[in-house]
Formats: sequence, C-alpha cells, structure tokens
Amino acid sequence: MFNEIALKIEEHLAKGSNFAIAQVIDRIAPSSGKVGDKALILETGELIGWIGGGCVRGIVIKEALDVIRSKRYRRVRISPEGGTRETATFKEYIMSCQSKGTLEVMIEPIIPQPELIIVGKSNIARKLSLLASAADFKVSVMASDADVQMFPTAYQVKDKVDFRSFKSVSNTYIIVTTQGEDDELSVRKALQTAVKFVGFVASAKKSEDIRKYLLDQGISEKRTSQLRSPVGLDINAKLASEVAISILAEIIDHFRNGNAADNMPVHEASTSEGAEPVNEKFAEDYYINPVCNVPVSKKNPKHILEYEGEKVYFCCDGCKVSFEEEPSKYITA
Repeated sequence: MFNEIALKIEEHLAKGSNFAIAQVIDRIAPSSGKVGDKALILETGELIGWIGGGCVRGIVIKEALDVIRSKRYRRVRISPEGGTRETATFKEYIMSCQSKGTLEVMIEPIIPQPELIIVGKSNIARKLSLLASAADFKVSVMASDADVQMFPTAYQVKDKVDFRSFKSVSNTYIIVTTQGEDDELSVRKALQTAVKFVGFVASAKKSEDIRKYLLDQGISEKRTSQLRSPVGLDINAKLASEVAISILAEIIDHFRNGNAADNMPVHEASTSEGAEPVNEKFAEDYYINPVCNVPVSKKNPKHILEYEGEKVYFCCDGCKVSFEEEPSKYITA
C-alpha cells in the first residue's frame, strides 16, 4: 500500500496536481485505522490508501479538500464524545460509527509550484521570465520567433501560441505581454483555456478596448470580466523590471492567499465560460450525510433511505437511527 501511495505521489507531482496526504497520528482502540496508516486525497475527492472506514473516510475527504483549497495543514480528531474546539488548523468530529474508537489524523496539502505561461517576447516578458524562474516557477514562453537565447531560464520556449500541451497542470497562470503583436488573438486564446488567472499587460485604455473586442468575438461577459488588466500590483513601476516585479508579486499573492481551486487544469474549453469546477466529480459521487455532515460515497453507503421522494445516504448505523427518529431535524422543506 505504501508503495502504491509513493508511486501516486510521484505521478501527481510530475503532473503538477494539487493533493493532500492524511496520516493517522494517534489512536484509541477500537478503530480500524492504526497509527501510521496513510492516504492520498486528490482534488476530485478520490482517496488512495487507508486511514479508516465509515465516517472517518468521509470526514478525511471533506477536510482534505478544504486543506487543498486553503493550502494549510489541519489536525482532525474523531471521537465518541466529539467536541466543539475548532481553529484554522484543528477540528473535532463525533465518531458516529459503531466502533466508537478515537482517531487523530494529520492532513497536509501538497501544492506544487505553479506554472507561469508568458505570451510575448517583449522586454517585460524577458524580465518576468528571469524573475519567475528565480522564484522557482516553471516558466513557459510562447511567441513568434522566440528562442532560448531570449529566455535562457525558461523551462520551454514555443514559437506559437498554443495551450493544448498544458492539460495536466493544476496551478497555472498566464500573462500576455505582447505589446502590440497579436494582442487580441493572444488574449482571446488565453481566455479560451480554463485558467482563472489571465493577465494582460496594457494601459487602462487598451484594457478597455480589448474587453470590447472579446465581447464582440463571443467571449462571455463573465469570462471577459475575469481578465486581469492592467495586471500587477500598483507600486508605481516605471522600468520593465519593475513592471515584471509588480506582476510576479500579484501572482504570488494570489497563489499564496487566493483560492487554490481558482486555478483549474488547462485545456481548450468547450465554451467561453471555461471548465466546470474541479470538484464536480466529487459532488456527483458523494452525498453529504445530513446527520454528521460528512461525505458518503453513493457507490458504497452503509444505508440508503427514501425521504420525501429523495434518496438519503448514511455512512453508519448511528446516523441512520438518528435520522429515522426525527428526519425533519436534519432535512427541512
């Protein structure tokens, strides 16, 4: 099992995917999870490994997804007595499974450094490539006639604007700094990906013009409004290097303090709205147990009841019994 987890970690690190690692760090018998048991939780809600069954599994998946979003570790204690203590890094749950044991699980996020795609070969583009590479970003550059001599620190340099090779990257940022060379086409292609952070280096007037162009080209108002232009923190930058610093600072601020789920895998979107939320599959496969508020796999629930024409899924006997005693307490009309 540990070999499988290690291989999966390597696989998702290579893809640049976000995930979380959960490990049992304390235990009071009886419980199926043992100290040292470990699992990998993907952004889709898939759990690989073992940290316990029933409600433990659902709780860990729920908390792991929040850990990935917040990029902050969390310690979760699941016990028969439960509790109300809660901080940004600690949370308590009631053990509603029949085992009535206690587990404490540490959940840590694994967030690879983001990919920065720079479109253009302007002086700002060259400075941004140097700075971002120094900050350990994986930098790719796209521009006609661009070469590695122009961008010696870039991971790769492409001589055309084509985002299709970046499908597996979760944390991706696009900065268009073409400065008059196919500005409209480059911005439109960038917005037709699922990347949420797309920046365009331009004046306020140019930014206004590009938005009108995008709307005329059929890009939705919602997607057009997501374009960050002018891009970069306001530091009164004048030189190309200063502008590059302001842009990189905004990207880092977004990456460290923003919502990780904002940056979805890059692909050619089927519509100008972009891709569906990264956790759509999780929402399809899991149901939030109304008693303990933890996810239950629809494929393998402990119990299923019909209530007012809807299926209600439960992770354990205790939740089912509590629901049957007073269903209106948990589901309101």
